[in-house]
Amino acid sequence: MKRPMQLFSLAILLAGIAAPVLAFPGDGGGADPNYWVRLGAERFEGPRDRETAFGGWAGRSIDRVGLRALDGEARCTGLRAEFGNGHIRDLDTSNLLQMTPGRVYRIDLPGGDRRIVQLHLKCRALGQHAVSVEIFARK
Repeated sequence: MKRPMQLFSLAILLAGIAAPVLAFPGDGGGADPNYWVRLGAERFEGPRDRETAFGGWAGRSIDRVGLRALDGEARCTGLRAEFGNGHIRDLDTSNLLQMTPGRVYRIDLPGGDRRIVQLHLKCRALGQHAVSVEIFARK
């Protein structure tokens, strides 16, 4: 009788430990405050793509960039990063063609330099007049 009770207690303990891990995945779809830092937001109006430069990076060293549409669906067809060493790279935007509101879309950074000084976004609203896109960095 003691053996099943120990197994049950162990299962309860492990479930208690695993629940926070499942609720807040460090690299999941959410904006976990332990990993993602909000840097700001840009607003895109009208049905045409519009490019904007976001310079709130201050040469931060990051693992990846995250974008989240706030008040409607968005499409981002261009994403260009300027790095601290002077290099400019176009980032992969293949998963940004229809951004669902509230979901963080992760973009990996190529190469070894992770110090971004400016990010250029080319986005537009889908199905509405305007959309805001939040910009995150993963520490």
